[in-house]
Amino acid sequence: MTKLIIFDLDGTVYLGEKEVFGAADYIKECHAKGIRTMFVTNRSNRVPELVVEQLCGYGIPCELEDVMTTALASAAYIQKPSKVYIIGEEGLRIALENAGHTVVEDEQPDYVVVSIDREFTYAKLAKAAKYILNGAKFIATNPDHRLHLNGRVCPGSGTIVAAVETATDVKPIMLGKPERALIDAALEAAGVSSDEAIAIGDNLETDIPAAAAAGVRSVLILTGYSKREDCATAKVKPDFVVADYAELSQLVL
Repeated sequence: MTKLIIFDLDGTVYLGEKEVFGAADYIKECHAKGIRTMFVTNRSNRVPELVVEQLCGYGIPCELEDVMTTALASAAYIQKPSKVYIIGEEGLRIALENAGHTVVEDEQPDYVVVSIDREFTYAKLAKAAKYILNGAKFIATNPDHRLHLNGRVCPGSGTIVAAVETATDVKPIMLGKPERALIDAALEAAGVSSDEAIAIGDNLETDIPAAAAAGVRSVLILTGYSKREDCATAKVKPDFVVADYAELSQLVL
């Protein structure tokens, strides 16, 4: 029996500022049938409050506890209060500070956390490399190489992570999809087992492997990044493929 459906956001529930057609009605139907929904995203630069506001604006029922970002996962991974240097934006900073960590600039940190940063500079790269080579643990929020924003392809967090990794020869602790940490966090928050959940996502490179790693059934929805023909060469294949929410409703509900 399905008790939890875990949704990716970008490309799955919305595209830019627009709802993916049918997402709100489907999620409301889940709630009507007593199925909990949660939303997990590799993005770290948006605070959960903004995600909730956007989803509620589409008529999607959502509370703060329904949202899991890689910024929150990073803050939770660093279990005791620590000094952290970040390459990232405000959402990451706020998550770390709210968890009791201190974001530092010019002193040796315990951790370096690297994510999307649209003001990334050589100076930031040099600092991060110095701190990691001096012993700071290296965390990356996600490996996404590209983002699709408003019809444009933009560099993602993974490009910055790769620069830091190249500068240090140190592989990061990766928290975002395709690793399983976000899916595990959603299962724990909902209090359900992996066989009681389904994960819905649009990306064969991140969403589907993360679900598989956590032992959760997966559905590729063809509303965003990946195409049906990509399944033939995908390293991890989804359990199901649907074109849209109408087909998803027939499959799951």
